[in-house]
Amino acid sequence: MRPRNLITATTLALSGVLLGGCLGNGAAPPATYDLTAPRVMTLTAPRAAKFQLVVNEPSAIRSLETDRIMVKSGPRVAYYKGAAWSDRLPRLMQARMVEAFQNAGLVSAVGSRADRLDADYELSTQVQSFQVEVNQGQAEAHASLYVKVIDGDNGRMVASRGFESRIATSPKDVDQMVVSLNQAFENVVHKVVPWVAKNRR
Repeated sequence: MRPRNLITATTLALSGVLLGGCLGNGAAPPATYDLTAPRVMTLTAPRAAKFQLVVNEPSAIRSLETDRIMVKSGPRVAYYKGAAWSDRLPRLMQARMVEAFQNAGLVSAVGSRADRLDADYELSTQVQSFQVEVNQGQAEAHASLYVKVIDGDNGRMVASRGFESRIATSPKDVDQMVVSLNQAFENVVHKVVPWVAKNRR
């Protein structure tokens, strides 16, 4: 069963200008949602590391390089109509990952390239999945990141690993979808932060 409030990616691409025009004519803007940064407890992680870390903006395929909330049913890609992330998904993830490292206190300094840190390490992330997947009326929020730790001095990869989380959710209620996507993202980042702190010289 296809959720009523979905529009296909093709329809979105063709109607993007029209949607923008509608907003200018008094139509309500899309509801905006945020990702949250988990607080990674220092007591359950390795000892604090004495290095500076740059978190690069994650890479993603074109369908995830957007502020739209993706819903997939089999091979069909769609976006939830009338709802959006507060920024492009990769940039939003970058900001929340930086915040998660700050919350954990496991590195001496952390930021993006814009912060002009003398980085000992860089965190390079590929967003493999970040969507709600609907199958026969059942839905899951699916977050999957592939993470690489790069030596800032020579550009060589120190470690790499994939992290994944799936959370049951509603196939129709966008509020519940966002809660579940946030939980899946937090589950992944809870694993990423101590793993990065551990994989150092």
